[in-house]
Amino acid sequence: MQTHTKPLIVSLLLMLTLCTFSPTLNAQPSGEQWLDMKSLDIQPHLPKYLLSRKSVVLVSVPRSKKDPNLRADWKGLSEKAHRAFKRMKIDAVAYYYLDDMFASPDANESFAKEMERREIKYIIILEQSESNQAGVESYRISISGFNDKPSFVSERQKAWQTEGPDLDVLLSEMRKDVIRAEMERENYLIPDLPEFFTDAKILKGKRIPTYASDLKVDKLVVPKFQKYEMEDSTALGSDALAKIATYNAEVDRKNRRLEEIMLDYPLGYEFSETASDVDIYNQGYQFVLLTMHGSGKTIKEMLDYEVDPYETDYVTIRAGSTLNTLPVDAVVFKYYVKHVYTQDAYLGSRWDADLTWEQALQNFIFHMKDILKVQ
Repeated sequence: MQTHTKPLIVSLLLMLTLCTFSPTLNAQPSGEQWLDMKSLDIQPHLPKYLLSRKSVVLVSVPRSKKDPNLRADWKGLSEKAHRAFKRMKIDAVAYYYLDDMFASPDANESFAKEMERREIKYIIILEQSESNQAGVESYRISISGFNDKPSFVSERQKAWQTEGPDLDVLLSEMRKDVIRAEMERENYLIPDLPEFFTDAKILKGKRIPTYASDLKVDKLVVPKFQKYEMEDSTALGSDALAKIATYNAEVDRKNRRLEEIMLDYPLGYEFSETASDVDIYNQGYQFVLLTMHGSGKTIKEMLDYEVDPYETDYVTIRAGSTLNTLPVDAVVFKYYVKHVYTQDAYLGSRWDADLTWEQALQNFIFHMKDILKVQ
């Protein structure tokens, strides 16, 4: 019996380690898509304990009119909203850019755990939409409970919501609703300025600024883009179902393009319907290809690059060794490889993030072939 017990214990410890480091991965839409597909159940009254519990604010703004690769000034919008929330006695303890919460499944999981640790009760979603043909912007404020999961809110979850073309008017009407609600107040030490969070602890092993030479003998697992999986399709209306269907059709198109690009990868690889560390390890593989989406600066912070606060641009070395200079806040994609058991991250020796996931993946493959001397 003892000869069998020791391998069994080692195997169980291995699985426990992977489970600790493996987030639950379903679909990974952008923040804006995530909210649209939740189809919140809008209620006329504000949450009961809004003035006695902590909240976080998730902010979404359109791209800049001056440069479509940049986000508009989401921090300026946050500062304006925070002054109003403070007057209402809402303890908004942290501000995040909505899409940063969905930069990657690992970032998604990290942000959710941090919110749970800080005992966040409510999520306030502040959105600014693009101007319409008449040049009029629109704003929307949604408030719902934090469900203590990486999904943040559940489908058809109860929420309070207001929207319109004038943010000052919306905040004024919201304040009147707060006063009318006569809620019990316990929020007293509310900061004067919003506190911004852009970093997430996603690296749990060693940070290795090169390419994994073991890929010459081990297959690379390439997770496919994943369709949005409904929690309960019976709870969703036709509009939400249509949005999910459109999103999933785009996932099919992306996966066809992914297969085309990976034909240029010279070593062994295997497509997977999952990016779960446990599933990949159980299938006998060691390495998985991962991607992140966000501003270049945010991605560098999350991947523990040295970030110069005075740097204004990053130089991407594209496939073919052409150079592309982008502002540090340009929204880009970045690929890297993770060893699923040790959690070591192989980030590559060259900054190869780019404006589209297709170009970023082509950059990654090109430089990996060059450094590892494989064709």
